[in-house]
Amino acid sequence: MQTSLIVCFIVFLIGLIVLERRSSIKIMIRLAISLAILYGYMRAIVSGKSMILFSIIVTCGIAGINILIKDGISRKSFSELLSIFITSGITSGVVFWICKNTNPKIYQDEMMRFNGIKSSANAIVGIFMLVTLGIYMDIISRIIFRLDDQKDRTDDTPLKELFEQGMELGKKYIVEKVNMIVLVLASVLLFFVCASMNRGMGFSEIINQPEIFAYSLMAIVCGIGVILCVPVTACMYAFLNRKKTIYKTVSENKVDGKRSLKL
Repeated sequence: MQTSLIVCFIVFLIGLIVLERRSSIKIMIRLAISLAILYGYMRAIVSGKSMILFSIIVTCGIAGINILIKDGISRKSFSELLSIFITSGITSGVVFWICKNTNPKIYQDEMMRFNGIKSSANAIVGIFMLVTLGIYMDIISRIIFRLDDQKDRTDDTPLKELFEQGMELGKKYIVEKVNMIVLVLASVLLFFVCASMNRGMGFSEIINQPEIFAYSLMAIVCGIGVILCVPVTACMYAFLNRKKTIYKTVSENKVDGKRSLKL
Protein backbone atom coordinates (compact mmCIF):
# COMPACT_ATOMS: atom_id res chain seq x y z
CA MET A 1 0.00 0.00 0.00
CA GLN A 2 2.81 2.40 0.84
CA THR A 3 4.41 1.78 -2.56
CA SER A 4 1.15 2.65 -4.32
CA LEU A 5 0.87 5.89 -2.37
CA ILE A 6 4.47 6.85 -3.15
CA VAL A 7 4.01 6.12 -6.87
CA CYS A 8 0.79 8.20 -7.00
CA PHE A 9 2.50 11.05 -5.16
CA ILE A 10 5.45 11.02 -7.59
CA VAL A 11 3.05 11.09 -10.55
CA PHE A 12 1.24 14.01 -8.91
CA LEU A 13 4.49 15.94 -8.47
CA ILE A 14 5.61 15.28 -12.06
CA GLY A 15 2.26 16.42 -13.44
CA LEU A 16 2.34 19.51 -11.26
CA ILE A 17 5.85 20.46 -12.38
CA VAL A 18 5.04 19.88 -16.08
CA LEU A 19 1.89 22.04 -15.94
CA GLU A 20 2.91 24.78 -13.50
CA ARG A 21 6.70 24.88 -14.02
CA ARG A 22 8.10 27.58 -11.70
CA SER A 23 4.74 28.12 -10.00
CA SER A 24 4.85 24.49 -8.85
CA ILE A 25 7.51 25.49 -6.29
CA LYS A 26 5.08 27.83 -4.52
CA ILE A 27 2.34 25.21 -4.67
CA MET A 28 4.59 22.54 -3.14
CA ILE A 29 5.76 24.92 -0.39
CA ARG A 30 2.16 25.80 0.46
CA LEU A 31 1.21 22.10 0.49
CA ALA A 32 4.17 21.13 2.69
CA ILE A 33 3.44 23.90 5.22
CA SER A 34 -0.27 23.01 5.31
CA LEU A 35 0.53 19.34 5.96
CA ALA A 36 2.99 20.30 8.71
CA ILE A 37 0.36 22.50 10.37
CA LEU A 38 -2.23 19.69 10.15
CA TYR A 39 0.22 17.25 11.71
CA GLY A 40 0.77 19.67 14.59
CA TYR A 41 -3.02 20.01 14.87
CA MET A 42 -3.45 16.24 15.24
CA ARG A 43 -0.67 16.08 17.83
CA ALA A 44 -2.39 18.84 19.80
CA ILE A 45 -5.72 16.96 19.77
CA VAL A 46 -4.08 13.71 20.90
CA SER A 47 -2.40 15.55 23.78
CA GLY A 48 -5.79 16.84 24.97
CA LYS A 49 -5.67 20.45 23.75
CA SER A 50 -8.88 22.34 22.97
CA MET A 51 -10.06 21.21 19.54
CA ILE A 52 -11.96 24.42 18.82
CA LEU A 53 -9.05 26.66 19.85
CA PHE A 54 -6.57 24.74 17.71
CA SER A 55 -9.07 24.56 14.83
CA ILE A 56 -9.15 28.37 14.87
CA ILE A 57 -5.35 28.56 15.03
CA VAL A 58 -4.93 26.04 12.20
CA THR A 59 -7.58 27.74 10.02
CA CYS A 60 -5.91 31.14 10.46
CA GLY A 61 -2.44 29.64 9.94
CA ILE A 62 -3.24 27.73 6.74
CA ALA A 63 -5.24 30.62 5.25
CA GLY A 64 -2.63 33.22 6.19
CA ILE A 65 0.40 31.31 4.95
CA ASN A 66 -1.22 30.20 1.68
CA ILE A 67 -2.49 33.67 0.81
CA LEU A 68 0.74 35.46 1.76
CA ILE A 69 2.83 33.05 -0.30
CA LYS A 70 0.43 33.41 -3.23
CA ASP A 71 -0.14 37.19 -3.17
CA GLY A 72 2.42 38.64 -0.78
CA ILE A 73 1.64 41.44 1.68
CA SER A 74 -0.90 43.69 -0.01
CA ARG A 75 -4.41 45.10 0.29
CA LYS A 76 -5.56 42.31 -1.98
CA SER A 77 -4.29 39.57 0.36
CA PHE A 78 -5.58 41.45 3.42
CA SER A 79 -9.04 41.67 1.80
CA GLU A 80 -8.93 37.92 1.15
CA LEU A 81 -7.87 37.06 4.70
CA LEU A 82 -10.55 39.24 6.31
CA SER A 83 -13.25 37.75 4.07
CA ILE A 84 -12.20 34.20 4.99
CA PHE A 85 -12.03 34.91 8.72
CA ILE A 86 -15.43 36.65 8.79
CA THR A 87 -17.21 33.97 6.72
CA SER A 88 -15.59 31.08 8.58
CA GLY A 89 -16.24 32.70 11.96
CA ILE A 90 -19.95 33.30 11.31
CA THR A 91 -20.68 29.85 9.85
CA SER A 92 -18.62 28.00 12.48
CA GLY A 93 -20.47 29.92 15.20
CA VAL A 94 -23.82 28.84 13.71
CA VAL A 95 -22.75 25.17 13.60
CA PHE A 96 -21.46 25.33 17.18
CA TRP A 97 -24.69 26.93 18.47
CA ILE A 98 -26.90 24.33 16.74
CA CYS A 99 -24.74 21.42 17.94
CA LYS A 100 -24.72 22.71 21.51
CA ASN A 101 -28.53 22.84 21.47
CA THR A 102 -29.08 19.49 19.73
CA ASN A 103 -26.05 17.60 21.11
CA PRO A 104 -25.62 15.04 18.28
CA LYS A 105 -23.29 12.19 19.31
CA ILE A 106 -21.43 11.20 16.18
CA TYR A 107 -18.53 9.57 18.04
CA GLN A 108 -18.44 7.06 20.86
CA ASP A 109 -17.60 8.44 24.32
CA GLU A 110 -14.53 6.20 24.53
CA MET A 111 -13.08 7.67 21.33
CA MET A 112 -13.81 11.20 22.53
CA ARG A 113 -12.10 10.66 25.88
CA PHE A 114 -9.13 8.91 24.24
CA ASN A 115 -8.52 11.91 21.98
CA GLY A 116 -9.16 14.49 24.70
CA ILE A 117 -12.24 15.96 22.95
CA LYS A 118 -14.84 17.26 25.37
CA SER A 119 -17.94 16.91 23.19
CA SER A 120 -19.21 15.97 19.74
CA ALA A 121 -20.07 19.65 19.20
CA ASN A 122 -16.37 20.55 19.45
CA ALA A 123 -15.44 17.75 17.05
CA ILE A 124 -18.09 18.76 14.50
CA VAL A 125 -17.05 22.43 14.58
CA GLY A 126 -13.37 21.49 14.23
CA ILE A 127 -14.09 19.28 11.22
CA PHE A 128 -16.39 21.90 9.73
CA MET A 129 -13.75 24.65 9.91
CA LEU A 130 -11.14 22.55 8.14
CA VAL A 131 -13.51 21.15 5.47
CA THR A 132 -14.99 24.53 4.55
CA LEU A 133 -11.71 26.48 4.62
CA GLY A 134 -10.65 25.27 1.18
CA ILE A 135 -14.07 26.01 -0.31
CA TYR A 136 -14.18 29.53 1.11
CA MET A 137 -10.58 30.23 0.09
CA ASP A 138 -11.29 29.17 -3.48
CA ILE A 139 -14.42 31.26 -4.05
CA ILE A 140 -13.06 34.33 -2.22
CA SER A 141 -9.75 34.12 -4.08
CA ARG A 142 -11.55 33.96 -7.43
CA ILE A 143 -13.77 36.96 -6.69
CA ILE A 144 -10.86 39.11 -5.48
CA PHE A 145 -8.63 38.07 -8.40
CA ARG A 146 -11.32 39.11 -10.91
CA LEU A 147 -12.05 42.35 -9.03
CA ASP A 148 -8.37 43.24 -8.88
CA ASP A 149 -7.95 42.40 -12.55
CA GLN A 150 -10.84 44.69 -13.53
CA LYS A 151 -9.86 47.53 -11.18
CA ASP A 152 -9.26 50.84 -12.94
CA ARG A 153 -5.60 51.68 -12.29
CA THR A 154 -5.92 55.31 -13.40
CA ASP A 155 -8.85 56.50 -11.32
CA ASP A 156 -10.36 55.83 -7.89
CA THR A 157 -13.44 53.59 -8.03
CA PRO A 158 -16.40 54.44 -5.73
CA LEU A 159 -17.07 51.96 -2.94
CA LYS A 160 -20.61 51.24 -4.15
CA GLU A 161 -19.41 50.48 -7.69
CA LEU A 162 -16.71 48.07 -6.47
CA PHE A 163 -19.23 46.35 -4.19
CA GLU A 164 -21.69 45.88 -7.05
CA GLN A 165 -18.93 44.47 -9.27
CA GLY A 166 -18.00 41.98 -6.54
CA MET A 167 -21.62 40.88 -6.12
CA GLU A 168 -22.02 40.39 -9.86
CA LEU A 169 -18.81 38.34 -10.14
CA GLY A 170 -19.62 36.25 -7.06
CA LYS A 171 -22.97 35.08 -8.43
CA LYS A 172 -21.16 33.08 -11.12
CA TYR A 173 -19.37 30.89 -8.57
CA ILE A 174 -22.24 30.06 -6.20
CA VAL A 175 -24.01 27.43 -8.35
CA GLU A 176 -20.92 25.31 -9.02
CA LYS A 177 -19.86 25.37 -5.36
CA VAL A 178 -23.34 24.45 -4.09
CA ASN A 179 -23.42 21.53 -6.56
CA MET A 180 -20.01 20.42 -5.31
CA ILE A 181 -21.18 20.50 -1.67
CA VAL A 182 -24.26 18.41 -2.53
CA LEU A 183 -22.12 15.81 -4.34
CA VAL A 184 -19.62 15.61 -1.45
CA LEU A 185 -22.49 15.20 1.05
CA ALA A 186 -24.06 12.47 -1.11
CA SER A 187 -20.78 10.53 -1.32
CA VAL A 188 -20.09 10.80 2.43
CA LEU A 189 -23.60 9.73 3.47
CA LEU A 190 -24.23 7.17 0.73
CA PHE A 191 -23.73 4.04 2.85
CA PHE A 192 -25.36 5.56 5.96
CA VAL A 193 -28.53 6.34 4.00
CA CYS A 194 -28.57 3.01 2.12
CA ALA A 195 -28.18 1.07 5.38
CA SER A 196 -31.00 3.08 6.97
CA MET A 197 -33.27 2.49 3.99
CA ASN A 198 -32.55 -1.26 4.16
CA ARG A 199 -33.74 -1.19 7.77
CA GLY A 200 -37.04 0.30 6.60
CA MET A 201 -36.53 3.79 8.06
CA GLY A 202 -38.51 6.77 6.78
CA PHE A 203 -37.02 10.13 5.79
CA SER A 204 -37.57 11.78 9.19
CA GLU A 205 -35.95 8.83 10.98
CA ILE A 206 -32.97 8.83 8.61
CA ILE A 207 -32.31 12.56 8.94
CA ASN A 208 -32.49 12.40 12.75
CA GLN A 209 -29.61 9.95 13.01
CA PRO A 210 -26.63 11.76 14.61
CA GLU A 211 -24.15 11.13 11.76
CA ILE A 212 -26.56 12.09 9.00
CA PHE A 213 -27.80 15.13 10.95
CA ALA A 214 -24.24 16.36 11.60
CA TYR A 215 -23.00 16.04 8.02
CA SER A 216 -26.24 17.45 6.59
CA LEU A 217 -25.93 20.41 8.96
CA MET A 218 -22.33 21.01 7.90
CA ALA A 219 -23.27 20.86 4.20
CA ILE A 220 -26.25 23.22 4.54
CA VAL A 221 -24.33 25.78 6.63
CA CYS A 222 -21.40 25.50 4.21
CA GLY A 223 -23.85 26.35 1.42
CA ILE A 224 -24.96 29.39 3.42
CA GLY A 225 -21.28 30.28 3.84
CA VAL A 226 -20.71 30.09 0.09
CA ILE A 227 -23.55 32.58 -0.43
CA LEU A 228 -22.23 34.73 2.44
CA CYS A 229 -18.75 34.78 0.85
CA VAL A 230 -20.02 36.99 -1.97
CA PRO A 231 -21.28 40.08 -0.05
CA VAL A 232 -18.54 39.77 2.59
CA THR A 233 -15.76 39.60 -0.04
CA ALA A 234 -17.29 42.37 -2.15
CA CYS A 235 -17.61 44.58 0.95
CA MET A 236 -14.06 43.92 2.23
CA TYR A 237 -12.44 44.46 -1.16
CA ALA A 238 -14.47 47.60 -1.89
CA PHE A 239 -13.67 49.12 1.50
CA LEU A 240 -9.92 48.42 1.36
CA ASN A 241 -9.30 49.03 -2.35
CA ARG A 242 -11.62 51.86 -3.38
CA LYS A 243 -8.65 54.28 -3.54
CA LYS A 244 -6.15 51.83 -4.99
CA THR A 245 -5.02 54.16 -7.79
CA ILE A 246 -1.68 53.39 -9.43
CA TYR A 247 -1.51 55.86 -12.32
CA LYS A 248 -3.17 59.27 -11.73
CA THR A 249 -4.56 60.90 -14.85
CA VAL A 250 -6.24 63.82 -13.04
CA SER A 251 -4.19 66.24 -10.94
CA GLU A 252 -5.43 66.72 -7.39
CA ASN A 253 -3.76 70.14 -6.95
CA LYS A 254 -5.67 72.33 -9.40
CA VAL A 255 -7.19 75.74 -8.71
CA ASP A 256 -9.65 77.16 -11.29
CA GLY A 257 -8.59 74.53 -13.82
CA LYS A 258 -4.84 75.35 -13.43
CA ARG A 259 -2.19 73.31 -11.68
CA SER A 260 -1.14 74.92 -8.40
CA LEU A 261 2.13 74.64 -6.52
CA LYS A 262 1.78 72.34 -3.52
CA LEU A 263 3.88 73.47 -0.54
